[in-house]
Amino acid sequence: MKVLLVNTPTPENISNKEYYLPLGILYIAGVSDSMGLETKILDCNIYDFYKIGNQTELSVELLKKTIIDFRPDVVGIGCLFSGQFPDVIELSSAVKDIDKSIQVVIGGMHPTLYAKDILKNCSYIDWVVVGEGEETFESILIKLMGFDTDMSSVGGIAYRNGTELIVNNQKQYADVDTMARPAYHLIDMKDYYHDTSKWHNPRNLSINASLPILTSRSCPMKCNFCSMFLVMGPRLRIRSSQLVVDELQFLYDEYNHRHFSIMDDNFTLNRKHAIEICNEIVKRNLKIQIETPNGIYVSSLNEEVLDAFVEAGLIRISLAIESGSEYIRSAMRKHLKQDKIYEVVNLTKKYKDLYTRAFFIMGMPEETRDTLDETYQMIIDIDVDKPIVSNLLPFPGTELFKQCVRDNLLTDEIDMNNLWSMSDFNFTDNKKFFIKPYGMSLDELKEYRDKFDVLITESILRKQNS
Repeated sequence: MKVLLVNTPTPENISNKEYYLPLGILYIAGVSDSMGLETKILDCNIYDFYKIGNQTELSVELLKKTIIDFRPDVVGIGCLFSGQFPDVIELSSAVKDIDKSIQVVIGGMHPTLYAKDILKNCSYIDWVVVGEGEETFESILIKLMGFDTDMSSVGGIAYRNGTELIVNNQKQYADVDTMARPAYHLIDMKDYYHDTSKWHNPRNLSINASLPILTSRSCPMKCNFCSMFLVMGPRLRIRSSQLVVDELQFLYDEYNHRHFSIMDDNFTLNRKHAIEICNEIVKRNLKIQIETPNGIYVSSLNEEVLDAFVEAGLIRISLAIESGSEYIRSAMRKHLKQDKIYEVVNLTKKYKDLYTRAFFIMGMPEETRDTLDETYQMIIDIDVDKPIVSNLLPFPGTELFKQCVRDNLLTDEIDMNNLWSMSDFNFTDNKKFFIKPYGMSLDELKEYRDKFDVLITESILRKQNS
């Protein structure tokens, strides 16, 4: 059996492309590769790809050529977020145009949320992985290798049984210490090299790209706007610190990489685990730089954690503050006190080479002019290198989404009967709002959006010129 795995192109309207290796696809490839199956990766997001033209057309043509040359039995297509789903449709349909016998499997956050609707409306998709993919994909491959299409015993899958649409919920989540390592050997690292000359680089190390690393999976905090637990499960699963640094060492020695992005949902929630990883990096004398693109849980940080993190190579940190209003953070279920925010921000300023970003969200149902004024003032007060304010997205499956449906807060442009096909629903570009707060108009929200944009621009420029 041959397996082709496709990383769907990021839409052109997403401007902040960072050209990461497709870590999810690499983990899935590790599964099929470790089973002894001939596996190939087609990544439609490599750096040079964006210089050529229309990504969707190019992706489809490249996929068709790859299928004709490689002749796969199974094509797996990743859909990390809803904005990619139109391309998933194009790519899945293209597979069947060439050979209807090829089994098409899709997975990711969007397919997890809308598995049944997708199967109902997309006849060219055979199987949908619901939730975390590795064990489910392995089970699918084992079944198909035995010419068995009865998936009733497979957990975490949606499929058709005649005219019936069946969704088997995830039965268990993978042991992160026994999973196959990402199949780095199936890609060309140089495909991800790009201009990093303006990156924050206090250690003056060679940076061709930042390689993503996972040291744990999921987050148990249950913020009411977050849907990650639907894919990764409700429990934090941490990898052995030894195995994590073994992987870093491998990439350090084998590929000569020195810059890494820890992609965990909540890296420092288990402080002991985070410190062990940092200490192991120092022990092995790995001269690297580390960043955290995802927001770090502020309440988990203290001086001991930050000292260890910075010694190991942390040069850029993102703090998930979310709101300057304690009332709004409580509504979000953030469990984060005002004093702790200022304590941690002040700690970050102890390290002269540490670049600090702070994440905020605006547009909660409980938002008012007063709460947004509190966020505005906090951005001024904390004075970090880069504040980021994002418009709230009500992801289906979250408590926030249920609240918005119950109280009729979603804007009219949302078609509740066709959420599965609304790729723009989960993309605001910080211009659109999908929720009307109880006590504010959309015009008032847009007014504050403009105020935040001006404040952020001025703040960043002031920091750059200081």
